[in-house]
Amino acid sequence: MSYNFRRLNKTKAAQSVLQTGELLHLIFSDFEHQDDLFACLLINSIWSMTIVRILWKEPEWKSYESYKSWLKTLKSTNNMFDYGKMIQRLKFCPHARCGRDKYNVLELKYIASHCTNVKHIEFYCLHGTFEPGNVAMFLRVLPELVTFKTEASWQPALDTTLKPIAEGFCPKLTSLEIPGNGDTERCDWILQRIGECCPRINRLKTRWEIRGSKMAQIIVNSFPNVEELTCRSVNYEGLRILLSGCRKLRYFDFTFAMELNDDMAVSIAHIFPQLETFNLRIFGKNNFPHFMSSWSQNQTKLRELHLSFGEGLSDESFIPITQNCTSLEAITLWWCSGFTDAAFEALARNRNVGLKKLQFYHVKDLTDDGLTAIADHCPRLQELHLVHCESLTQHSLVKIARDCKNLVTVKTEFCSRRYNWQMTAAFLFTLANRNRGTLEVLKFHDRNTCITETESYDKYRFDSYLFERLAKRCPKLKILELHTYHQESNPMSLFRALLKFKNLELLTIYPGEDARRQHLEKLQTHRRLKDVVFYFGNTEDMKIYYQDISKKNRGCIAAEFWPGNFITLGSE
Repeated sequence: MSYNFRRLNKTKAAQSVLQTGELLHLIFSDFEHQDDLFACLLINSIWSMTIVRILWKEPEWKSYESYKSWLKTLKSTNNMFDYGKMIQRLKFCPHARCGRDKYNVLELKYIASHCTNVKHIEFYCLHGTFEPGNVAMFLRVLPELVTFKTEASWQPALDTTLKPIAEGFCPKLTSLEIPGNGDTERCDWILQRIGECCPRINRLKTRWEIRGSKMAQIIVNSFPNVEELTCRSVNYEGLRILLSGCRKLRYFDFTFAMELNDDMAVSIAHIFPQLETFNLRIFGKNNFPHFMSSWSQNQTKLRELHLSFGEGLSDESFIPITQNCTSLEAITLWWCSGFTDAAFEALARNRNVGLKKLQFYHVKDLTDDGLTAIADHCPRLQELHLVHCESLTQHSLVKIARDCKNLVTVKTEFCSRRYNWQMTAAFLFTLANRNRGTLEVLKFHDRNTCITETESYDKYRFDSYLFERLAKRCPKLKILELHTYHQESNPMSLFRALLKFKNLELLTIYPGEDARRQHLEKLQTHRRLKDVVFYFGNTEDMKIYYQDISKKNRGCIAAEFWPGNFITLGSE
């Protein structure tokens, strides 16, 4: 056998592998961007069939025009494929580029009658054309439905919406997310019927208040397999019944009723099942040191903890959690103003390399000492949110950027005037030198930027060169939101640097005082960028240009222009 013949056989074998439908589906499902899929669409018929199925599996439209194009294709009689049967997820929601009232009843009826293989459906605009009867229309024709989700807001005709589920039209349902208005009495019967007709439900999310034993007993009896449970508020009696009956719980999200105190809570701490995620809201000034200590001893599998509005919580409630919850990876604190640096230092020491995600909102007593301890002990941190933690300074922020080299998401927001744009510059400068290329989301919101013409601040110069270095160091960056001042006065240099963020999809930036239409036109050439917000600056010429191209349906970027000026020193 000749060498050329053997080589030809090997080539054909490799090519045949890339024409296997199952393998191609796995490969193309990992593509992040649709334009990459479109580039492969016409290679051959097998690739085309596989890619079309993936594209139509979960359609998403971000503008009215894209929705109408999608609907036109769905209704076409000359289609090569039966697109309606390919669709497995539908999501009806408002968008900045697609208003709430863009759907009409006839279109919804057509979609409902032709997309009968949908397994997941979500509604986020429950008014106008999305009346309860129209939502119920979908539920009656989707026997394969697995998840149903609506926006978490008051809906007066909830029983009308859910009636098809209660009548057995969705027997395979496993996840139910529904709103509520606190009136649980009129929903008792429908919950019981849903539980009887949908025995597979393991995820139940509502906004109902469980004020006594009746509703708690209905949930226990109707949903014996529930693993994830969300409700608005639960009193002592309701908690006792839920915790004793729902032994499969892995995720529990609720609010302590105002009547609960530490003595009452500690009496039920031992009957909590081992959770993976615990989201607890506490309104009032009550502290729960004994409950937290007793409860945490049995939570060795806990991975995520969310504590909200716990103004009465102190270090003695938090430190036992850091000691006992050995699998803890993520912490979220909302308005927990009683924690001091001692709590955060204990968190850093006890959970160290295991911590991956920290979100601190309005934690006023978190200072540089606490955040520095986190930087020292948590090198594998991937996500950090610091919103209105006004006691922090540049020192700890730079420390985080220097020592936590695997950051994927960073979000900060400050409103104190002692925070300034130079702190953002120092943080970005450190990221541009130390990050390992993992960063994907970067958001800096400075609500009170003060500038002065006499302050050059050249130590960390905030100009186009810094943006270029950041683009080179962090090539995966998708979202860049900088609600702050920078020093670049040449718009051509600024926009040229922004084009070097090759994977950027969303941008918020101060364009400077000299930006013109040609600079926005240059930004239109970016392959990935879809949404831009121009923050302050002289944007009148760019705004006129954008309005012109929008009328002609040209351009691919959706732009917003936020008017305003930075605060100059000496002004009020």
